[in-house]
Amino acid sequence: MNIPRQFYGMNYISRLISNFQDEEMTNIPKLCFSEIHDVTEKPLGMKETWELGLSARRLSDMNKELIENRSVMLDGLAIAKGENLICKGYCPPYTEDNPHITNSTCKTVTAIAVMFAIAEGLLSEKDQVLSFFPEYESILTSKYVKQITIEHLLTMTSMSKCTEVSAMVEKDWAKAFLLTDCHGEPGTQFIYNSMNTYMLSAIVCKVTNQSLLEYLRPRLLEPLGINHVTWELCPKGIERGGWGMHLSLDGMIKIGLFIANDGFYNGRQLIDTVYIRKMKETKVAQDVDALAVGYGYQLWHLPDGYYMLSGMYGQHVIIDEKQKLVVATNAHNDKMFPDSFLTRTIVDCMKDEALYQPDKKLKEKLFYKQFISAFQAFCDGKSLANADGMLSGTIYRKTKQKEDLKQLEYLQKICSSFHKKRLHIKQGTFHLFPYMMRGMYQFPPYAVTDILCKVSKSTMSLCFIKEILKKEKRDAFRRTDMISQKEYDRMTIQAGFGYYYNQTIEIGPNAVSLAAKLYHSKDEDNNDVIQLDLVFPSTGFSRRIKFFLYEERIAIECMEYPDMKAIVEQVVYGETALGGNSIDLTGKIPDGLKVLLDHKVEPCVDAILL
Repeated sequence: MNIPRQFYGMNYISRLISNFQDEEMTNIPKLCFSEIHDVTEKPLGMKETWELGLSARRLSDMNKELIENRSVMLDGLAIAKGENLICKGYCPPYTEDNPHITNSTCKTVTAIAVMFAIAEGLLSEKDQVLSFFPEYESILTSKYVKQITIEHLLTMTSMSKCTEVSAMVEKDWAKAFLLTDCHGEPGTQFIYNSMNTYMLSAIVCKVTNQSLLEYLRPRLLEPLGINHVTWELCPKGIERGGWGMHLSLDGMIKIGLFIANDGFYNGRQLIDTVYIRKMKETKVAQDVDALAVGYGYQLWHLPDGYYMLSGMYGQHVIIDEKQKLVVATNAHNDKMFPDSFLTRTIVDCMKDEALYQPDKKLKEKLFYKQFISAFQAFCDGKSLANADGMLSGTIYRKTKQKEDLKQLEYLQKICSSFHKKRLHIKQGTFHLFPYMMRGMYQFPPYAVTDILCKVSKSTMSLCFIKEILKKEKRDAFRRTDMISQKEYDRMTIQAGFGYYYNQTIEIGPNAVSLAAKLYHSKDEDNNDVIQLDLVFPSTGFSRRIKFFLYEERIAIECMEYPDMKAIVEQVVYGETALGGNSIDLTGKIPDGLKVLLDHKVEPCVDAILL
């Protein structure tokens, strides 16, 4: 079995290792979604920093730290104060039209739905979870399961042993949850478990007789003007609640403002203040994460009264309630919990008194213009190395355009040597898709042995040939003209020269968006390197394949982001809390696991051009 979205579960190590095996996966599940695409969007107003009493220089410093630090892997950023945007944008190939996965950020959205249901008298915090699913109660039902309430689910204190791993073997996830025992008495310990949030989603769907999104539509999505929302469904057609929601930065920032204002938005009180205040109350003081100090109703509490909606790999909404300042981010780093360079940099900026000390109006307007210019460079996929005012200079722009054109022409010249040729990998393979996508979406282990290349004016077509496992077919394959053969598994991807070429590929029963780009670099010995970036925008996962061009051979190196190797090492060596418990696994893992990670996640293979 492949790893689910979190590395939780009794036997997660064996499941982790099995994810690296290369056997075929023939039963790829079809992803189904609940979707909202016809809500009238209501854009936030835009104001300059001097109008909002903020310092553009301090925001520029923060942005520069986030964008230039490679550990952050920032995909998108939005900043708002009150109901006014200061900036919002994405780094290519991420866009507003293809919303990024939010991971656990959506847990808070599920909790908001629960609070609306409580406000309408459809349920209460003290209701027993089993009362909504009496069909699963029997004489063998655990006494602790009978005690689990809505509040236990909201505060991650249900103590249930049912994790996402358990749910993967049962189509009825509510049944799996209620037939699984607890670690102890509910309410006695904080154990972060996404199945708690799934059960909240299932309960809201049951008491409203609607999908979670349809229930939220008139109450939250339409008043906030949030459109383009998709949410992955469980096998029973229920939104997953704790994960699987795709939402734009616009939606994330608006939900942050809704929470900051206790349910008040655009002149309307959408829900009684008391219910959002309940969400913000510290229900559980915890030290699972080095940054977070407590947990409310599916809402992290940070020091000095800040709040946070947090999803792994950098999907965050950080809220300063007093200043009504909200920052939303998308990223693809390797951090699973709130504490990271990304979150600390934002919180440090929000706490800095200099942020609220803008320069005099004319000077502040100048700094704001430079701030926006630098941010636009990020949105254009450009370096901020010269973001000190030169970005807007005509001389700089023309010089940079000439350099970029020269680089592009050189890249096209190198790639032309691959035109209508086959790149054959010797004594090995590499995997086309990121391993994290195998774990989270059950992508097949697409082991590549050959690449057919075709170059056009602005793109390069790469046809990846999947490894043939049976020897007789493999020998026949290599004796024939592969371009004319149709019966072998292959996947063709178009990559742009210096830009992302957007496309949709079919993987099993699922259509998946993909952006691919080729660009040139040099290694430490000044050899040419062609880099191929494969980005799956809606998931936040990407694969980078480097082709090192030597005189007599070609070496291929693969990487993926978020870095699965780094994530596994965090888990294995105790740097990450598992399900709310600090478990020291040092010395309990086979030494071969690190070697396995090196060889599988970041393989290096040789190839020849035929």
